[in-house]
Amino acid sequence: MHVITGATGRTACAVANYLLDKGKPIRVIGRNPERLQPFVRKGAEPFVSEPGDATRLMKAFTGAKAVYVMLQPNYIVTSTDFRAYQTRIINALIPALAQTKVKNVVSLSSWGADKEKGTVPVAGLHLLEQRLNQIERVNVLHLRAGYFMEN
Repeated sequence: MHVITGATGRTACAVANYLLDKGKPIRVIGRNPERLQPFVRKGAEPFVSEPGDATRLMKAFTGAKAVYVMLQPNYIVTSTDFRAYQTRIINALIPALAQTKVKNVVSLSSWGADKEKGTVPVAGLHLLEQRLNQIERVNVLHLRAGYFMEN
């Protein structure tokens, strides 16, 4: 089973549809069950969760062979501190991945995520990469897009 976080977003949607077209079993995570229905019609298992809910993410990741993770853009009206939002999501993802012993993780990152500071919103992706790299016995692939985020 492959698990896709933020499945209704642009990149995760492409990943989910690709895997479904290849006949792979997937679980799609999103906030809104209605928006997950196009994937369900193609055979995906839906899982409703907020991106910062570690308990729900742990349930979603249980039994997963691989997980596609990303930090959803800060479109949440109640979040006024983007970096705090990113950290909250990371603090939910990392223990959920570690405790469920997921073996493979693909993270959507960005060019510049290798830099510790001076990259504004990309700094959160640096933290995501660092924290993912610290999980024992997990294979991590960081996809560093060259034209990303607000563009």
